[in-house]
Amino acid sequence: MKVVGYVNSYKTHKDDRSEDIKSQKDKIAEFCQKYNFELVKIYEEAINNADFPPALTKLIGDAASKGFEKVVISKNDILAKDNLTKTWVTTELNRHNTGIYSIAEYSATKPSIAAISNSKLAKYKVKDIPSLPEIVTRVMELVQDPNSSAAQLSKVIAHDTGLTSRVLKLVNSAYYGFPKQISSIQHAIMILGFTTIRGLVLSSTIFKIFAPKNDKIKVLDYKKLWRHSLTTAIAAKKIDKFLHLQEQDDIFSAAILHDIGKIILDQYDHENYVSALQEAPYPMDNRIMLAEKRYCSINHQDIGYLIADEWNLPSGLTNVIHYHHYPLEALDNKQLTSIVYVGNIISHIALDFDGFDIGLFDERVLEYLGLNEDNLCQIYSEIMLETENIEDLESFLK
Repeated sequence: MKVVGYVNSYKTHKDDRSEDIKSQKDKIAEFCQKYNFELVKIYEEAINNADFPPALTKLIGDAASKGFEKVVISKNDILAKDNLTKTWVTTELNRHNTGIYSIAEYSATKPSIAAISNSKLAKYKVKDIPSLPEIVTRVMELVQDPNSSAAQLSKVIAHDTGLTSRVLKLVNSAYYGFPKQISSIQHAIMILGFTTIRGLVLSSTIFKIFAPKNDKIKVLDYKKLWRHSLTTAIAAKKIDKFLHLQEQDDIFSAAILHDIGKIILDQYDHENYVSALQEAPYPMDNRIMLAEKRYCSINHQDIGYLIADEWNLPSGLTNVIHYHHYPLEALDNKQLTSIVYVGNIISHIALDFDGFDIGLFDERVLEYLGLNEDNLCQIYSEIMLETENIEDLESFLK
């Protein structure tokens, strides 16, 4: 998307004004890089006391030429000191179908429960989001207990015949390709591992809890989301193995649940979420984060984090859910979050694109992990070879 920036300073001292203008330009450039916007130019006011700021007037006139879609500013006060003028500027830009992105409104601060109280989402049934079933919390407790055994975990899972059936169906799927049928849940747990079981129990339960409602517009494809989540988890495990890291316990669970916030928005703020997806329909477009914030007052990363925190999920999972689009912003679990970030993009490329594109990755994340294009192409090729087997895993939801 093509955008322009606008900078203006009301500071009177020359040096202070220059510093303020430079700071605004830096923020705009960083913002555009973060969201993959093409910054066409920055309009800068040379003076700060004009009744009709010439740069802003020129910007409004240029908006009619359709050379850009949005105007990026550091904060709303930059447009004008008084609300009447701000309203006029916004109206004129809207007349040319040109929106405004105020960086201050989209600052990536850690959300809190208080933050959600002011969002449109609170008007819906966020308070009615169900707790996780007791069997799930018990499974999480056992997985985190170093003294627990496969026998104990299998005993808990065996209480849910549907869950037992799905686990056995998974371990006997073409993806794992075991020559002999696995008929014991305890044997399945020993093969899959505790943390993989936790991820599958969590994801299966959550997808069941938030099954799509038949009376709603089908804007979010749940089957496709599940397939993407599975592919992301498998890609993340491959990346972890490729980097010769000691396998991180939360990698499968975190990857498979990274987009849980999308389901929450779809279920509890559906109409606004439909509008957000219509504005940014492509999964690899970071504009979805801004569109969600615009229409729902919170993006899927933040609402996913809040719900995961309420459910007392492990910190590795909550950090990945919260920062999977911008992993280097994570204060904890940065490596895990970065791996899931890369797995997420590889999954989208494998499922939604015709071929590999290195340009979709943030170079800084790749540098942090020590990955290059050849490494990613190799992992991507492995995922493509396993696509049919991955699709076979979808039976876990049925």
